[in-house]
Amino acid sequence: MPLYSENSTIGGGHSGKADDYHYHTAPLFLQTKTKNNPIAMALDGFPIYGTVEPDGTTFTEVLDTCNGHIYKSKYHYHASKTYPYIMGAMKGKVTLDPTTAAPTNQIIPQAKTIGFRPAGTPMKGASITNFSSKGINSYSLEYTLGGKKGYFNYSWNSTGVYTFISIDTSGISTTSVYQR
Repeated sequence: MPLYSENSTIGGGHSGKADDYHYHTAPLFLQTKTKNNPIAMALDGFPIYGTVEPDGTTFTEVLDTCNGHIYKSKYHYHASKTYPYIMGAMKGKVTLDPTTAAPTNQIIPQAKTIGFRPAGTPMKGASITNFSSKGINSYSLEYTLGGKKGYFNYSWNSTGVYTFISIDTSGISTTSVYQR
């Protein structure tokens, strides 16, 4: 089931139909989890940091029109709570897909995900509260909805068999298995 968070300070993202989690706002909350690592990578190869520099200090320099700058001889972007939020443009060299028209040109190569299970019903108001590894190819996503916790546990094996165990906020467990 796709999760959706309307609160951009908590998430601002959701999982798509192919289980591709993506953001529509700057995921600034991730900087508390990533420490001095980027919160994202741009398709032009440059890292995106939140309100801190790679060494953890608060950035004080004026950003360029791409919402980035050179710090200690390396270029990177910053995400912010004000426009342009993540990036104003790409600083690095990219190749545009000639079959797409401006202003929605696609950059190639583009990561592509193909769904292998039916889309679930969005859980409006849910917030992701934890994500953890449970072993090799095994993960658990915890969410809160209406003050109660629920879980999506999933794993896969080397033959492309995916097992999803959903435990809803009332404790009901549902297991689904799919072959990719």
